[in-house]
Amino acid sequence: MDGFVDLDEAIKAEASSRLEKVEKLAGISAIVLLGGAVWLAWPTLESGMSGASVTSDIKYALIIIAWGIFVQDLGIMDKKSRSRIGIIATIAWLPLAVVAISYLEGNLSEMLGMTILMLTSIVLFLTGRTILEGDIAVMKFRALMSLLGLVLAASLLTTIDFDENSSFIQIGLCVVGLALIFTDWFGKDDQRGLRKEFNSRLNAMEERILVLKSKGSAVDQAASLIMTAREEGHREPEWGMRLLNEAEEDIERSLSLAGDVEEIKGDSLASVELAEEIAPIAKRPRKAWDMGQREVELGSLREGEALFRQAKQRASEIIEWWQKAEEAIREASSLLSSAKHKQDGLEEILADARKKLNAEKPKKAYEFAMVIPDQLVASGDAMVAAEKSVKEAARQLKSADGINKELLEERLENAETELEQGNHAQAKGLSDGIVREINAQREAMDDVRRALRQKVHLVSGWSEREDSDDWDSRLLEIEESADALEWTHAAALLERLTKDLDVEGKASDEANELLEYVVEEWNILRNQCDASGIKVDDDDRRSVEEAIALASDAHKAGRVDEALESLGLADGFMERLRRRV
Repeated sequence: MDGFVDLDEAIKAEASSRLEKVEKLAGISAIVLLGGAVWLAWPTLESGMSGASVTSDIKYALIIIAWGIFVQDLGIMDKKSRSRIGIIATIAWLPLAVVAISYLEGNLSEMLGMTILMLTSIVLFLTGRTILEGDIAVMKFRALMSLLGLVLAASLLTTIDFDENSSFIQIGLCVVGLALIFTDWFGKDDQRGLRKEFNSRLNAMEERILVLKSKGSAVDQAASLIMTAREEGHREPEWGMRLLNEAEEDIERSLSLAGDVEEIKGDSLASVELAEEIAPIAKRPRKAWDMGQREVELGSLREGEALFRQAKQRASEIIEWWQKAEEAIREASSLLSSAKHKQDGLEEILADARKKLNAEKPKKAYEFAMVIPDQLVASGDAMVAAEKSVKEAARQLKSADGINKELLEERLENAETELEQGNHAQAKGLSDGIVREINAQREAMDDVRRALRQKVHLVSGWSEREDSDDWDSRLLEIEESADALEWTHAAALLERLTKDLDVEGKASDEANELLEYVVEEWNILRNQCDASGIKVDDDDRRSVEEAIALASDAHKAGRVDEALESLGLADGFMERLRRRV
């Protein structure tokens, strides 16, 4: 909305505006410095082009040009700009100091210039040392940049005069620069203390690992961590110290777990041996115990402890449930073998129980097998109910007259077959469906026969319609379905016929009411036309009479839509006559 301002967008816009101003100022400053350098170097360049020797004054112009490049990065202090500033400052401080010292024995103005250059050199030295500071890689990079500055400074010493004292000071500065280079390359960095501490701790940990291994302690994981720390810790001492901490914690855990693991190992072995006595075919507890023993030998005490516990858990399940599962499976098998009818579903459950027992899951096997006796009892009751349903369906089918029995007899045979196979649910469903179908056929037969006895009343509903042949054909189709004993189909056709006939009758009644109303209105309007002198041969009067006659004929023939259209035309002509009256 107009009354609100996005604060983030406003801050970004202001920062962008300031950045543009700084960049413009830096660009203008660089151009001014470049112009000043050209102006300063022009006399020297002009004398050089005329054949004279180029004086050393050209170096001041080069310094100004370098500063013009340097000043563009001062306005934007991001990571790249800071790196460039640090590089330039590290390279430039020593050449500037050498140039400044060359005027140590000059006049007052030269001494003032020397002081300014020396201050600039000191600022650059401090800036470079501050920015290029960090780990050993940064220190070596700073040494390389300092070496480049030393090369530039040494090139400026090619024209020195040893009769002047300033020459020895310049050489001394170069020696100091060389010493700083060696210090940066071979000297300490900001992590030297941590690296020294890491080395001493690493040696102590390695000695401890050797002692523990000689005593047979399982410290392989800790040894692996120490090896990784030796490979990577010198480059990243903080990471190396974390690895040593983890190794030390692992050693302490291993030593504390060693006694507990032996106790757990003995307990689980006793359970495994007892389980093997109960179930000689059981292999899973022994397999888990052997894997735990292997992990302990390799030094993985925690994994070994977990496997010992798993072996005991598997053995405990066998000890508690194996005999119960075998007894339940035997009982279920005996009950199924003595059952009168075949029980395919329960046989599958029994097979699953045996599979679970073979898979050394006796608890699951017991749960599966214990379901079978209850299911057999319920199945017996269901079989009795299914037999009653089949008998009832057979009785009703035998006593059913006047319906088509072929399909129902086939379904009854299927129900009897399913009953013999023990599928009581399907047998009951088929027999109940037969009974429902018989009842539906009887109801449909009664409805159709009742309607056909009132055939004259039905036909009177469409006898005077033009489409009476269509209605007669629909009635004939109902009679043919009834003759074929397809009572449900005939009942559906009869229902559709009566529904359509009711709809047509309702529409016809509404059209008749409208026709009577129009005729009544026309009688009144016709008398008014006679009184107004509008004679019988008038076009509008003839049109009204013709439209009403067409509507009456269409209504009698059952063409309701055509009758309504004619009545609409009649109403239009009558409206024109009303305006004339």
